[in-house]
Amino acid sequence: MNLTRTGLPGACALIALATLPRQASATPIDIIHTFVKVQQGARPRAPLTSDTAGNLYGTTYTGAADGNGTVFELSPPANGSTKWVQTVLHRFSKNVKDGVFPWSGVVLDSSGNLYGTTSEGGFNDAGVVYELVRPADANSTWHYVVLFRFNGGTHGGTPDGTLVFGPDGALYGTAGYDGTGGAGMVFRLASNGGTGPWTQTILYPFDNQADGGYPFCTLIFDISGNIYGTTLNGGNTGNGVVFELSPPGTGPDWTLSVLHSFDSQTDGMEPRTGVTMDAAGNLYGTTESGGTVGYGAAFEVSPPAQKGGAWTETLLHSFAFSPDGGTPGYSNLVFDKHGNLYGTTETGGTLKNGVLFKLSQGDGTWTEKVLHTFSGSPDGSEPESGLLPLADGSFIGTTLEGGTVNNYGTIYQVKP
Repeated sequence: MNLTRTGLPGACALIALATLPRQASATPIDIIHTFVKVQQGARPRAPLTSDTAGNLYGTTYTGAADGNGTVFELSPPANGSTKWVQTVLHRFSKNVKDGVFPWSGVVLDSSGNLYGTTSEGGFNDAGVVYELVRPADANSTWHYVVLFRFNGGTHGGTPDGTLVFGPDGALYGTAGYDGTGGAGMVFRLASNGGTGPWTQTILYPFDNQADGGYPFCTLIFDISGNIYGTTLNGGNTGNGVVFELSPPGTGPDWTLSVLHSFDSQTDGMEPRTGVTMDAAGNLYGTTESGGTVGYGAAFEVSPPAQKGGAWTETLLHSFAFSPDGGTPGYSNLVFDKHGNLYGTTETGGTLKNGVLFKLSQGDGTWTEKVLHTFSGSPDGSEPESGLLPLADGSFIGTTLEGGTVNNYGTIYQVKP
């Protein structure tokens, strides 16, 4: 098992994938896969990841024989074909102690093994961390291993964010609930050399006070090893925070700094998915609600000019539900090479099924443009996952529902 870090925040992992011809319609997106059979999984809600060969990896929240979700691979079209091929790598069974309902996506190590979490199952229905070991040859199957079971007590529960590799090769993540402070935690998970369950270290337990509470985000690292993320609640008025965790100096403890506390509805409320960092150290994210209209916001949090000063939040866009979309809080924001930001909203738009949007900066202000309004069929609805950027300038995303039949969701590709 070879654990390596896949990249630094702000530097997107751009993988060259096959791009299908545009559909002969007004929609700017190509539907590369529609979930139609429950055994193949249903309702993908987490971001996708990709390998160097252009294969996509993700999870479905439900589906399979017991309805508890799947991990899947989607391979690009072979020569002379236009069809992507889905392979189910794992079906979560009714054996609840091994985990059920994967809300989060998966992360790859350098050997091609996959790591993820389930939001339920394990001990006390608190979720698990798992590994899918890549088979040695084409005739073998992927091997599912539970690395750690949350207990819903001091070890936390409900890990919704996708895991990330730290600079030390360990896995880092968040648990949305429980812990010694009762409001979730940031944790580190390290291998014991292949002998038994992995070891969890709690880096910071939240208590839902001024420091924040209930982190459901995916974490990012900067080049100095600091961790950045968000909490859904807590802070000065209970509306959530953007935080930084700095690694220990001479002692064992990490230090938490609240970079921004969402104090009122106008500056956004309930940041869920985490933040993206640019080369200057500015952080960008979305909130599930709030903003000047109440349907969520996109924000920037900028570091101070002088060390030790206060970080500054700027509201980039307040969503009004129609036509610009609503509830963007499940979507990460990603950059293109020109510095534009892209994301999705779960609801809103002219058809109320969510939108794909672009944020562009000019003359010191940001402007939102709706690139696609989801119609339900055939393109899908409720695009919660956000986007995966590709080397050719396109993006890949998923919809939780919709599609041509059964309402099981879709995977789409768009090149703005």
